[in-house]
Amino acid sequence: MKHKTLGQWLGFIVILILIIAIGGAYSFTAFTLANYSDTVDRVRFSINMEDSVETHTELLNLNYFYNLSKEWHLQWAADKYLFEDAPFYEVADTSLTKDWKKVIEDLKDKQDHPMSYMYGNAKFRQAQAEYQAGKKEALDFVMTEVASDFEKALRVCLDSGVAYLACYDRVWNYDLATNKKSAQEALQNPGKQPKFILGPLKSKEGPPMIPDKKEKGPGPNGTEEGGQGGPRKRP
Repeated sequence: MKHKTLGQWLGFIVILILIIAIGGAYSFTAFTLANYSDTVDRVRFSINMEDSVETHTELLNLNYFYNLSKEWHLQWAADKYLFEDAPFYEVADTSLTKDWKKVIEDLKDKQDHPMSYMYGNAKFRQAQAEYQAGKKEALDFVMTEVASDFEKALRVCLDSGVAYLACYDRVWNYDLATNKKSAQEALQNPGKQPKFILGPLKSKEGPPMIPDKKEKGPGPNGTEEGGQGGPRKRP
């Protein structure tokens, strides 16, 4: 049997060390990405549950992974592939604290992103407060400017390639803002259990569609109803 030379043994050891190092780096990376994915899921869940405390906590955890990408000199890849939606999670956190002015400011130049629907929601909530303060012109504001924001948010969602059901909350928003009776009811009674969705998806029924304004007609009380025969109510 031929014995290995010292050089061959050294080469073998170097290759073995490289294999162990690459395997360890791969395992650590896979583990880190799995933890990152779990953190993102928890951020989204806490936002959907409207838990501002938990949302803030999970955003801090998410920030850890972003700082880690900086340490690894991979921030460019993280920005492009992992943290594209992160600014919108922060806006959602702001929305949960009801700082509508900041939400609007943060999203005013980001209207082409599917998560920018919070822009119209914040403007609606501002109008709600104004209506309660006696500014009845807030209703016209909702049925014009806010309705336009909701329509754009719906179109962006539908054009983004996501499943239709993921856009259904945008349909409800648009229905509410284009139906005078329903919009007025929502402005008058902000403390009541809402009949209409103004935020994250909470139902999975019915395909979304953009109402055709040409199909509007007089409602039973002489008011203008939405293009699909009135707003879709929460089941």
